[in-house]
Amino acid sequence: MSAGRGSDMQDSLSLMQFHDPYLYSGSAGSANQPLSHPFLPHHHQGFVDNCTGKDVAESFVDPATTAEVSGEQELAVSKEVSEGGGDGAVVVEVEERNDATTARGEEEAHGVRMIALLMESAVAVSVGNLADANSMLLELAQMASPYASSCGERLVAYFTKALAARLMSSWVGICAPLALPCAAVHAAFRAFYNVSPFARFAYLACNQAILEAFHGKRLVHIVDLDVVPGGALQWLSLLPALAARPGGPPVLRVTGFGMSRSALHDTGNQLAGLASKLSMPFEFYAIAKRPGDVVGAAAAADMPSRRPGEALAVHWLRHALYDAAGDDGATMQLVQWLEPKVLTLVEQERAGAPGDGGGGGGGASGGDHGHFLDRFVSALHHYSALFDSLGASRPSDEDASRHLVEQGVLGREIGNVLAVGGPSRSGRGKFGCWQAELARHGFLRAGGVGRAQLVAGACPAGLGYTVADDHDGTVRLGWKGTPLYAVSTWAWCPSPHAQAQR
Repeated sequence: MSAGRGSDMQDSLSLMQFHDPYLYSGSAGSANQPLSHPFLPHHHQGFVDNCTGKDVAESFVDPATTAEVSGEQELAVSKEVSEGGGDGAVVVEVEERNDATTARGEEEAHGVRMIALLMESAVAVSVGNLADANSMLLELAQMASPYASSCGERLVAYFTKALAARLMSSWVGICAPLALPCAAVHAAFRAFYNVSPFARFAYLACNQAILEAFHGKRLVHIVDLDVVPGGALQWLSLLPALAARPGGPPVLRVTGFGMSRSALHDTGNQLAGLASKLSMPFEFYAIAKRPGDVVGAAAAADMPSRRPGEALAVHWLRHALYDAAGDDGATMQLVQWLEPKVLTLVEQERAGAPGDGGGGGGGASGGDHGHFLDRFVSALHHYSALFDSLGASRPSDEDASRHLVEQGVLGREIGNVLAVGGPSRSGRGKFGCWQAELARHGFLRAGGVGRAQLVAGACPAGLGYTVADDHDGTVRLGWKGTPLYAVSTWAWCPSPHAQAQR
């Protein structure tokens, strides 16, 4: 990249960040301050400590210092009592301190008991012991509430609900059908965008990659494989950056897939309104289908015709809210047919969960019970970190936005991940790992310099968010060292053999 080009790109990215309307909790000035060590993992206690409400800071207290302070307090109390002054006040203070210690110990024991019971019920479900699982889930339902002050207790409440739904499906002998996306999903995801920075982090990394791919191109086209969750949120940040390019804005075309016609309509109207204000030529094409439903001749019929010299970007934010793609093989054929200059892929990081359809795809195979326990443990680890991050940034017990996120996004995903067959239980073919399939189908990684640094600079300082940059350019977003989301970029570059096969 030449010096002039780098300067132009930096100006566009700065404009893109400035346009973001959301300011994180805390001082407005800290929202764009860089992390002190953005690439070093932060301390992470694990999901058991999160569920028990145990303060991480306690692990750094020096026992000797604690004993010394405790001894001094006892000596002061003894002296004051022996001198006959203020003995009543001292006794009350000591009793209050003992009561607080007892309450904290009971809360931790309650959390450990919930986690142990939750694990036991998951094991019972995995081996088909439905009677014991039902008994333990009934007990858990009395112990955990989605409205509790402890993020761990809220987490257990949603996992209990998800296990109970799976138990019912096992008894009946059928999988619960996947609910179609609706206005409630869009509203919950918008709240997630506002109260947690992970979606913003991912959008920022993807938009930078798209800006780099569109550099110097007059005709540009973005294909969003699932518009419904975020709507226009991501592209509202990108348009001003494109409009600020030297030489004027490009001619922009956006094609959006999605099962909600209203979400597609709203997205098109918002983007058209902003493009008009920016004096940017703009077209929006809505395709009310899953990308896996557009195959063969239907692709040419549904998609707008390709313009000569057009630079095309494909974007996909993968999640476990519903089955957004349909058949993965057909989706891959569509992406290959588009021959994108860049493809941006956002995925959840839930290790050890092949075939669950959320982080890695999957289906309702006969081996679902065999994979269930691994899927459960990885999901528990993943979502405990997400609940912990929400609790740290929005600690109020009566935070309506946080509850909307936990119920409408995280709770819905947990239910789908633990369901029989996972969130892809539509009977359609699913890949085990999309990144591996992209590499196998003619795509090369297109890592860029500076994307992780850009995201790290947008992190709220001092809360525990982490950003890591792999050698292949993948940007990993996490909480206290636990990776939660991965953003990878790809370019279509088929081999001559692959082109001959097509």
